[in-house]
Amino acid sequence: MANDDLAASLSILRTIRRWSQNELAEAAGITNSAVSDYERGKVDPQTQTLQKLVRALGLPLSALDQTLAFIQIIRAQMLVDTDPPAKRERASSLFSEASAISPRERERRAEIAEIASEGGRFASRLTRLLLELMSHDR
Repeated sequence: MANDDLAASLSILRTIRRWSQNELAEAAGITNSAVSDYERGKVDPQTQTLQKLVRALGLPLSALDQTLAFIQIIRAQMLVDTDPPAKRERASSLFSEASAISPRERERRAEIAEIASEGGRFASRLTRLLLELMSHDR
């Protein structure tokens, strides 16, 4: 997982839980400044710390992979919508990484990308679908 993507994934998962950085730090048994550093991409957490963070949120570790896939889909959608053909090819490769995903999950992810592009007025729908994706592995 790229440093920036890991940082964004942690922030997304915490935000969906509606926790502050301090609440996550307390639940995971780490410092607030460490959570801040992880979410800004300043420092990569060690595997054990990453597991503590995700478990403190009450999620399986697969939630990180699902959140990363979500981020990649959104980035790919942005490239397809705004960039020249050479970058569209790069975007297409991001989508192909998800080839092992079921058709229903692919449909949900496409809907998430569409909702995200429509703006903030659909935030509750986006949150519901993202949570549904993350709970898929439970």
